[in-house]
Amino acid sequence: MELPRIEELYQKYRDKGFGVVAVEALRDTERARKFIADKKLTFAFLENGTGADEVVARVYGVGGFPSSFLLDSNGKIIFSHYGFEVGDEEKLEAEIRKLIEKG
Repeated sequence: MELPRIEELYQKYRDKGFGVVAVEALRDTERARKFIADKKLTFAFLENGTGADEVVARVYGVGGFPSSFLLDSNGKIIFSHYGFEVGDEEKLEAEIRKLIEKG
């Protein structure tokens, strides 16, 4: 489960300008709220929407979940990763550090 591991990265780097926005793809608001509370997740969450309101597919062309993207301060995707396995958070952290060091 990737979001609790991403929460750890968020807590570690948020004071350096790192932010996280998670997108709930299943459109199950109650289930998402329970999960967020149970896992004590503190970053922002959005619901993906449907049809013309489907934010992630429309704006970023994402068709599958989980997907992770690092964006620079201009909103440009500079790193993307699809799926999430144990240990992937280490790859993501390395990319976060590179982005923060670039400023």
